[in-house]
Amino acid sequence: MTNQQTNCNSCSQPLDDADLSTDGYGPRDIRLCAQCRKLSAAQHRHGWQPIMQWDDGCEGLRLASRAPVPWDNRNVAMLHITRGGKLSVTHTFNGKRRMLQDAAPGDMLLVAWPGKQRQDMFIVDNRKAALRALR
Repeated sequence: MTNQQTNCNSCSQPLDDADLSTDGYGPRDIRLCAQCRKLSAAQHRHGWQPIMQWDDGCEGLRLASRAPVPWDNRNVAMLHITRGGKLSVTHTFNGKRRMLQDAAPGDMLLVAWPGKQRQDMFIVDNRKAALRALR
């Protein structure tokens, strides 16, 4: 991540100065708000592990907040992976809004956007901005 990140990678809430001054987590230097850091620490104490790891094997996954994703396009699919491993997929405007609203902290949202030469995948890192784009 860069110093320009202003939202939590887990819940998309704005980060305050204290959150921004902490070290990022993992090779991608993700940043979490204080509440998500506490939740993450508690989950790790109880043996919970995320189903997807942020590692260098994620090359090709980009952040949705840094791309002009056409959220309302039916060719753009959204995938919701819960902490429990349940997978849901939608292509509809209302389905995407519901997924963005219903995703819990720790869930992963991905967007698949077909391009001319390849299929691009994006991690939804700012749920509020995505919801604004779907108004």
